[in-house]
Amino acid sequence: MKTAFFVAMIVALRVAVTANAIPSSLSLHLKSSVVKSYPEAPKDIELRPGVISIMTVGDSISQGGEGDWTWRYRLWEWFKSQEVTVAFVGPFMGTRPQAVPSTIGDKVMPEPLGLPPTGGAITTAGYAIDIDPEFALNPRHFTAVGRALWEDVDFISAMVERYNPEYLLVLLGFNDILWGMTGDGSGVLANMGRFVALARAAKPNIKFAIGNVPHRAPQKDDLEVRTAAYNKLLAGAIPQWSTGISPIELVHVQESYSCEPDGCPAGHDGLHPNTLGDYQIAHAFSRALIKGYKLGNTELAVPDSRDLPVRPISIPKNIRAVADAQGANVTWDKVYGARGYDVQSRVLGEYTWILWPNQQVNWFYAAWPGGKVIEIEFKVRMNNGYSEKEGEWSRVIGTCRAWSSLTSEEKWDWRWWYRRFSPCSWR
Repeated sequence: MKTAFFVAMIVALRVAVTANAIPSSLSLHLKSSVVKSYPEAPKDIELRPGVISIMTVGDSISQGGEGDWTWRYRLWEWFKSQEVTVAFVGPFMGTRPQAVPSTIGDKVMPEPLGLPPTGGAITTAGYAIDIDPEFALNPRHFTAVGRALWEDVDFISAMVERYNPEYLLVLLGFNDILWGMTGDGSGVLANMGRFVALARAAKPNIKFAIGNVPHRAPQKDDLEVRTAAYNKLLAGAIPQWSTGISPIELVHVQESYSCEPDGCPAGHDGLHPNTLGDYQIAHAFSRALIKGYKLGNTELAVPDSRDLPVRPISIPKNIRAVADAQGANVTWDKVYGARGYDVQSRVLGEYTWILWPNQQVNWFYAAWPGGKVIEIEFKVRMNNGYSEKEGEWSRVIGTCRAWSSLTSEEKWDWRWWYRRFSPCSWR
């Protein structure tokens, strides 16, 4: 997870947090570099009597991507099955959208048309197309791609003051540990302590369910050791932080989530939850909420792998390839819910295709290879991640080098003249 990648993917909302929003006794200095731009927050809603307000706080593991069900939705389903009436609150509603081709060097790439699903609020929210319409009307949260705990320390008091949740369901810390921004586990723990204190400053009787940090596969450097160290510190600190009016329950996400350094069947990329992972994280939170707060009676059941829902698979359409002097630009219509795209290319006449996996935007650029290459062929498929079914390949599309880019010798090549009368994009 590189910082630049997440900065490009974050959908921004400007959260106005002032010094007055944080109690002066905590002496918290708000860094202007931390404040980010987000889409305008939806209008607040009035809760009906007896409705429990819940705010989920997290990073990309909790926000999910376009077309995901998310563990937040699976937990909402569980609340409904337990006849516990809840309202999710917070400034955000959607999942992470797909990246969009923008500027490539000095060139501006046009964005092909996308085909979002129908379904009113579901389209707006960007979840799986078969989610319960009741959830789609109010899927609020305070989670965002790339979010670190040290950032949310600056925001949480204002968020609690504005949305007044009874419960905070927190799953943060992975990015802090990955990026090493707060040193060892004790630095992350200190920020979690500040987070708790600042939430209580806005609402003294707020209740918490705080998840520990899952592993990822493969690990980077000593990430496994640092993750384990923080989780151990967190488990020891929560009983000390918990109070009678503001209890804290530890959520054993790491122990429930099938993601370890040597493999991650619960993640679609070695960390972020797939359909199995959504259920496993929601299961961990359901167990903690029953144990600590008597919310619900029966833990969320994780389906057998044979019974898990399958993400829709579609073949990319409207493949286009346009050549310039340096190479070929390939674009296609976005497929709703695609986690990425695989592209294959080959020089016309060759048998072997070259695979360019997991492209994050619906655009691909291939430089002309050396030698007398007249035409390159391409095909594209939807990528759902490592642990889920791959899509089928699109039709093949080809493009020829521009006349101006050919050498004098190449301009006399019979293949070029043949292709001029048999256009590269005829397929």
